[in-house]
Amino acid sequence: MSEAVESPDVPSPSVSVGELGESAALQAIFPLLPGAPSTVLGPGDDAAIISLSEAQVVISCDMMMEGPDFRLDWSTPVMVGRKAIASNAADIAAMGAHVVTYEIAVATPAHTPMSTLLDLARGFAQGISELTPEASIAGGDLSRAPVLSLAVTVLGDMRGRAPVTRSGAQPGDVMAVGGPLGLSAAGLRLLLGAGDDSRQIAQLVAENELVHQHLAPQSPIALGPIAAEAGAHAMMDISDGLVLDATRMARASGVDIELDIDTLSTVIAAYPGVTLEDALFGGEDHSFLVAFPSHQSIPEGFTPIGVVTRASAAPEVTVPGRDISHERGGWDPFSPATAT
Repeated sequence: MSEAVESPDVPSPSVSVGELGESAALQAIFPLLPGAPSTVLGPGDDAAIISLSEAQVVISCDMMMEGPDFRLDWSTPVMVGRKAIASNAADIAAMGAHVVTYEIAVATPAHTPMSTLLDLARGFAQGISELTPEASIAGGDLSRAPVLSLAVTVLGDMRGRAPVTRSGAQPGDVMAVGGPLGLSAAGLRLLLGAGDDSRQIAQLVAENELVHQHLAPQSPIALGPIAAEAGAHAMMDISDGLVLDATRMARASGVDIELDIDTLSTVIAAYPGVTLEDALFGGEDHSFLVAFPSHQSIPEGFTPIGVVTRASAAPEVTVPGRDISHERGGWDPFSPATAT
């Protein structure tokens, strides 16, 4: 095991995680984590890659907690379980891998009705059946906590292919999206607009497509391996917002990315109620952002939305016709503006 090296930019001990924000906190933590020869790709991408014998296993872990990540006055336990599967499966698919199995840990108050846990399990089963039907739940854990909390670890199989990371985008690549943009953010806005009106919330949950995408996302999991088979240079799950995640890809790849505002407007035109702001800065649709070689045919299910313009020592994402340089969009669990 290699020895961890402390980062030269360690934040002051008096700074809270909330003041620092998710990205900066993670960047401070990563250098402290020990590595190993078997770790092909560690923290910083959608999932880790571990080399075991002659095979590579893709691993990812994610948490969901009542309050910041879901509300039980909006979501049924079935929806919560399904959303946990969708968000984790998307990270594995974003590497071009196929989900093999899940390990799910649940912590909840002691007074939680058993029916809630049973419905949560039904949500897990529903998500697997719809999104990753070849996968299983291999185990997990159950413990006590002040609020309902989930921790999901998922393993994926590359099936002999090389993984597709977010660091492979090249100048000239076509940027494409597979799946919806902005639906979840628009659904969240509708729920927040309903305030404490339980009847309006119930109606939205039962009938509104945008709200359903927020509470139980329909992630196009199959498109991840399809993009890998088509020769994608780079790929990632759009979980925190298009601009934020495209910026992460740009920085990982050392390139500038330009998004086309007209194409994005066309993508969202099919969904009344979704704004360009939702598409650019909303998260949790769990669609895929992919950099395809310009000479490659783009697979069905993907829409071109931009281009990789150049290699860059100071990577950035631009949207001609709109200044996004001062806009802080996307999901950060420590930002009050993004808490649900």
